[in-house]
Amino acid sequence: MIRTQISLDKDEYDLAKRQAAALGISIAEFIRRAVREQLPVRRQGAWMKYAGFVETGDSHSSQAIDDLIYGTKY
Repeated sequence: MIRTQISLDKDEYDLAKRQAAALGISIAEFIRRAVREQLPVRRQGAWMKYAGFVETGDSHSSQAIDDLIYGTKY
């Protein structure tokens, strides 16, 4: 693990500290998770972060994923 230093204004720090306490984790772990959430999934494109995020209501949508993502070809 690499140690780094960041600066937060008082309001950001207080909110982060409060949220970390509510989750039962350290402020350092809270910040690591916040950073991790913004990074692309390892060894995958950034879009994979959103896999499973779209809900179509069509139980067969996985069979036509290209049409769902890129639109129907004409």
